Amino acid sequence: FSVTGLSVVLLALTIMTYFLDQNKSNWVCGPVLFLMELIALGLQTILTVSIWKTTNKKTKLALLALSILIICFITYGFVNFNLNCT
Repeated sequence: FSVTGLSVVLLALTIMTYFLDQNKSNWVCGPVLFLMELIALGLQTILTVSIWKTTNKKTKLALLALSILIICFITYGFVNFNLNCT
């Protein structure tokens, strides 16, 4: 359930980036972050399906760790986008 929750958080960040990008004058930061978030959503979907189908506990933990790293990277980019891209 953790990975599904992380997917929802990533989807929320992607939607917020889309709406916040409309108000920024810098055209590089927002679209690049939005593209990275869309790619991350695809990876997150693959990870979610893989975790639900995998029975090995070590594999599930490794995929969960990868999912958390993806969310941390996107969150860092989102915070950087909001603070530095004006």
